[in-house]
Amino acid sequence: MVDNLKNIYYTTNAEKDRNWIKIFFIDFLGRNMNRFFKSAVKFYHTVNKKGSEHLTVMLIPHSEKKIFRLHIKNFTLFFAAILILIIIVISTLNILSTSTSQQEMKNLIRLSQAWKLKESLITKQIDSLNSKIEDLKPEIEELFASASSKEDFVNLYAKGGSSDISVNIPKEKLQGKLPDEYYDLEHIKNDIDLSKKYIERVRNFIKEREKLFSKIPSIWPLKVGGYITSDYGWRKHPFRRRKTEFHKGIDIASWPGAPITATAEGTVKFSGWRGGYGLTVIIKHEYGFETQYAHLSRIRAFTGKKIKRGDIIGFLGKTGVTTGYHLHYEVRIGLSTVNPWPYIINIK
Repeated sequence: MVDNLKNIYYTTNAEKDRNWIKIFFIDFLGRNMNRFFKSAVKFYHTVNKKGSEHLTVMLIPHSEKKIFRLHIKNFTLFFAAILILIIIVISTLNILSTSTSQQEMKNLIRLSQAWKLKESLITKQIDSLNSKIEDLKPEIEELFASASSKEDFVNLYAKGGSSDISVNIPKEKLQGKLPDEYYDLEHIKNDIDLSKKYIERVRNFIKEREKLFSKIPSIWPLKVGGYITSDYGWRKHPFRRRKTEFHKGIDIASWPGAPITATAEGTVKFSGWRGGYGLTVIIKHEYGFETQYAHLSRIRAFTGKKIKRGDIIGFLGKTGVTTGYHLHYEVRIGLSTVNPWPYIINIK
């Protein structure tokens, strides 16, 4: 019972507080709104009164016969002043905008002149590059021709080029969408691509040729120096001057003990004493080639040994039937001897 009375008491007090706050807020709002309304009305009447007042402008001519009076309300002057101010602001903005546009136009003109200068320089560089490529074309064609058969050789830079190399020119050229310099660069690029591909072919050819030359006789058989004392072919017999004989190789003289090198890779077929040839090394190469090195003072390569081109196989001497220190060098294809000179590419 006591608790219920307490609850009723607290509830009644809370409602009284809320009602008091509402009454205070409504009273405060009412009094202030009334003041605000009165102030607004007073301000309106004051402005209306001042604005309705007239300003008289008198125009008096020199003759003073008639005086012109012009009555203007303050409202009219105020709105005229506002209108003039707006016109001044808009005019100022237009002047500033025009000045900015003129400055931008000047900048665009400068940029245009700079671009024209760059375009002129680029055009000169393109012409120079194109001229250099045109100068290189005959040399590349000659190089490619030397690495190709006459049946396979074509004009490398003819229209369309080789059948296995495509040249793509953009379709926009017919529509005139791109500048001429673009197409000049495209043609130069295509010429460079063609040149790179043909040079790569020549490089591959040289590599294959080098592989071939490493397997067939192709170098000077002495490590350093030497000179010919008797060539390949018919000659007077070195001991019987009245007789002639067919010399099956070439004789190369040098200082005693000069290193003798294999002229191609292969396998030592014979190593030892060989009658009048003295100490001799015979190497079997691919494609039916054999080489013989005779009159050696000492042998370094023995039968069955794998030899690479340039390996030292012995040393120059005068063993066997000989008139002095020299190397007797032979090249054979199958069972027949051939002139060694076509198989000596680089002479040291």
